[in-house]
Amino acid sequence: MRTNYSGFALAVSMGLIVLLLGFVALSAGGLVQLAPTEETAAMPIDSLGKAGMGDSLRATVVAYVPANPQEAAAIAAGDALFKSNCAQCHAVNEKVVGPALAGITKRRSINWIIPWVHNSAKVIASGDEYAVRLYGDYSKQQMPAFPNLTDQNIKNIVAFVSAQEGSSATDSAPALAVQ
Repeated sequence: MRTNYSGFALAVSMGLIVLLLGFVALSAGGLVQLAPTEETAAMPIDSLGKAGMGDSLRATVVAYVPANPQEAAAIAAGDALFKSNCAQCHAVNEKVVGPALAGITKRRSINWIIPWVHNSAKVIASGDEYAVRLYGDYSKQQMPAFPNLTDQNIKNIVAFVSAQEGSSATDSAPALAVQ
């Protein structure tokens, strides 16, 4: 049985676009809200997280709003890729086996991130100071190579991570701040 990967990718892309257009239509109709209004931002939340049920905690929710449909599609694709390739060892805002990925674009450029994800051993072997230090800071536990991820896949993962930064209740400091 032959698998038509381009047909599958096109179908998934079209599905994401249809989903996004539906969300935009619901948002325009006032049925879905991306960012909190003044009324909902200061709504009391009790210890069980139920809005309006108590006055023990006040929360402000700030939702990331993608700039355009292409960015929203990249974030959605990055979410799926992150969950299937990265979430075993990384979280966005918390250290797991590997470092928290929040702020990665402030620490490294995408031109550094792509080769690192494709083959971290090669970047370490090149003597890259940041790579060698990161490797040492994590007990010389090497990140597996992901040669199957395209450059665009990695950019989508980075877009997802950037959209999720700061969304956790327990933000962590950057894992390594070598410049």
